Amino acid sequence: MAALCIYPINHLRWELQLQDSLKGNEVQLDYQDIENSFGGLGSLTIVLQSKDSLTNFNLARNFARDFSKDPLVHFIEFAADENFFKKNRLLYANEDEVAAVVNMVDSVKNAHFRKSNPFLVDLTESADSAGATAEKADGLVKQIEEKYFRELQQSHANNDGTIRVIDIYPTHSLTDLQSNRNLYNRAKAYLDSAASSRNIEVYYTGKIYKSIKTGKKLLPEAKFAGGMAVIILLVLSMLHFYRRPQLILISGLPIALPTIFMFGIAYLFFGRINLFTLNLALILPGHAMQIQTHLLTRFFQERDQNLSPTLSTESAILGIMPPVAASSLIMAALFLSLLLIPLPGLRELAILGAIGVLMNLYICPLLGVSLLRFAQQKKMFNIAEISRHIPRRLKLFPNKVNWAIIVCISILSSAGLLYSGNNLAFLYDFRQTEMQLDEQKVNALIEETGFSTFDPVIVMLPDSSYSSSIQEDFKHLKDRGQIPDLGRIYTQYQFMPKMSKNKKNMLEHLKAELTPQILSRLATDDSVSIVEMLSNYENDIQEFKLSEDIRRKFSGKDGQSGVFAFIIPSSDPDNGLACRHINAQLQKFDGIQDNKFKVCGTPILRANVLDLVLQNVDKSIVLGIIMLWFILLLYYNKLSRAFFTVLPSMFSMSWLTILVHGWGIHISFYSSLVFVLLIGVSVDGSLQLWSSYYEKQNGTAWTVLRAKLSSILTAQGAGFIGSFAMLLSSHPGIRSMGIISVIGLICIFISQLTIYPLIASTLDTYRVIKKSRLRKNETSIH
Repeated sequence: MAALCIYPINHLRWELQLQDSLKGNEVQLDYQDIENSFGGLGSLTIVLQSKDSLTNFNLARNFARDFSKDPLVHFIEFAADENFFKKNRLLYANEDEVAAVVNMVDSVKNAHFRKSNPFLVDLTESADSAGATAEKADGLVKQIEEKYFRELQQSHANNDGTIRVIDIYPTHSLTDLQSNRNLYNRAKAYLDSAASSRNIEVYYTGKIYKSIKTGKKLLPEAKFAGGMAVIILLVLSMLHFYRRPQLILISGLPIALPTIFMFGIAYLFFGRINLFTLNLALILPGHAMQIQTHLLTRFFQERDQNLSPTLSTESAILGIMPPVAASSLIMAALFLSLLLIPLPGLRELAILGAIGVLMNLYICPLLGVSLLRFAQQKKMFNIAEISRHIPRRLKLFPNKVNWAIIVCISILSSAGLLYSGNNLAFLYDFRQTEMQLDEQKVNALIEETGFSTFDPVIVMLPDSSYSSSIQEDFKHLKDRGQIPDLGRIYTQYQFMPKMSKNKKNMLEHLKAELTPQILSRLATDDSVSIVEMLSNYENDIQEFKLSEDIRRKFSGKDGQSGVFAFIIPSSDPDNGLACRHINAQLQKFDGIQDNKFKVCGTPILRANVLDLVLQNVDKSIVLGIIMLWFILLLYYNKLSRAFFTVLPSMFSMSWLTILVHGWGIHISFYSSLVFVLLIGVSVDGSLQLWSSYYEKQNGTAWTVLRAKLSSILTAQGAGFIGSFAMLLSSHPGIRSMGIISVIGLICIFISQLTIYPLIASTLDTYRVIKKSRLRKNETSIH
């Protein structure tokens, strides 16, 4: 079976971006539709820096020309199409602005007519007023031109052209890591050879580059963490089984196989490993070692009683498996409770986590016992004699002191939980939860150009006729101050001529009125601008054609024109609260509100992840607690025993909340998930202690703790494996999960070694009192 898993594991897709966790969600479906039509919703951004602006421009132009034909490239932007804008200056102006130009030309014409006609004398005109008119007219067209240039074009270079930005949008999805690598490698090979000979510095950034770097960091880290987990497991096994080193090899195979099978099942069910399911490679081996530790420890305790290997095996299975099964079922139930969070990546974690835990429960005892039987076919393992201790009752404190300590701890823990739980700080800064590259240099260069560093929100329209309505809707909402977190919008409608009957008549009138004499009296810039515009003006406006660069930007891969709009946020999408505001403000657009438009972008993805997790994680915790109680009641069939078992878990969760608040640790949507899983982890040691306590009715709290301490220490140490591996991750979100896990496991360990002895020793006293009363009653009867 393990050999059959080799192929699926080698063909697993590693989708380690946060956006990948939304795959299958309604928002992600829009995302996928847009990607299928538009291409990758992000870009590979290249920054060229050179002292020679012309060399910079030529390299960018040559690169764009050569790479625009690459099948991996949808379109490339490196400069605004200035020729296109110059040709069509006044076609973008509104009627009032065109009327101002016509009036200016008419006034210049009238002034020329009066000046050239000797029979007309205007006694009211003064030199000052004539000069004022000329000054007002001078540069009017240039002012209109600059206004629309600023609205229509995005800067790709600084003022002197020594820094230039190239933006490459791919045809493939950003989740396609191999295609991202191919595009980056091709671009880098081209620029390395071309830029080195021209003394041009080349820098890379953008979503494609970040996805490559994220994969390049996380995949080796996952392998390193897996290796560290193996080493830690071996060390724990050596410490626990140092008298019986043969068990180290026997325990290794049952621990490893369930995790291998889980990865094979991940391929069959989902075909991928995402950012959340990646952690199962660290969690499941620790759980498997807990089972093996309890089983093998009990096996050798029975062998120490001079039982045969067969009887020892049966006794170990019968004695240890009920509490192990109960704790494993609780762990699986806590995993399944994550299904209430409608985030596809987390639901994959829930399903694979529950399957992995159940496989641990089945495979570890089955294979472990089989290996024990097989290894002892010809010769039994030697058992070192251990000293026999007569069971005796040992109270840690007098009974009244025990009760006083329990009551004080309960009151302080409850008060601390109420205060800390209501004041936990949540981390909305995605710079502290997502992987960040060291991009200070490249970001500083981009800032000099004025090029937007925020990824645009991309809106997919049913057809090009809607581009005018979303443009007007944006202007209306902006004027009313309802979308403060949205900066600009770019649609194909902006680049189309705004023609009306009045405007057409004015342009025809302007074309007829302009003569060489009138043009000579206009400002040089205005004269040149009007001539260039009118020389390209066609009477039939339907023949107007957009430039190829502009048309491709707003078109899909199928060539359908004008079906995309781009909204640039004015707020930082690394701020989770800003993402929520952006998402809410986008819903004010009519087409987005009624789902006529498909929309996606980084702020929307992040806002949806926050909403899905934060609005549902409490439901998962409540469901997990309900299932925990249900399984414990089935196991004990007695409320008091279930209550005593769960008490250490309750105290540990309370202490964890108090410490997180006291140390000023912010909870992220990553680390909030750990609280659900810690509830399941916290029950294992407590179940072992209380099950053993109730099993050995003649034993005491002290004897049970002394007998179980070694296995619980090792089992809890195995639980730390995944947490410590998470702490070593360079991904801030995974690291935050590790921090909460380590603190939680320490609290769990302390609570099991303090709460259990206090309660169990109090029960010992109750047993003694009850027995003494029974003896007195028997004596009185006799």
